[in-house]
Amino acid sequence: MKTKLLPLLLMVMFAFSVAQPIFASNPQLEDTKIADKFGNPLKDITVNAGETIELQARLYWFYYTVDDSKPVWIPQVVRYLDFYVYKLNANGTNGDLVWSDTAVTNFFTANANPDTFKLEKGNYRLFVKYDGSLKPCNTTAKIYVV
Repeated sequence: MKTKLLPLLLMVMFAFSVAQPIFASNPQLEDTKIADKFGNPLKDITVNAGETIELQARLYWFYYTVDDSKPVWIPQVVRYLDFYVYKLNANGTNGDLVWSDTAVTNFFTANANPDTFKLEKGNYRLFVKYDGSLKPCNTTAKIYVV
């Protein structure tokens, strides 16, 4: 019985993973996302070895504003975002955690700016997550140090 369910389970998981970008472009009420200050996904960055790296992100909540009849992405203030940087393994998977910080979204700008840091030459993955009282979310970007 278990062997018959495995292919079905794999097909369902594949269908949802293919459909995920469709769901992302059609947000549901109370969804959250981590993005840049313009609401766009965080971009990969390239820096020189030893150069100071400054990160910034915002948390957005898909909800109604006071005077709107349809929901919009609203920047959230005083929310904690966790930032993690992992060294990438040769196969592209996360290796060792090399830096982390937590930053709160600013009351006036809604930007979360963790402490600056430096990295050695290599490829890294930035992982940013929100785990607060709104719907949890996360995002990733790559950091290339040349």
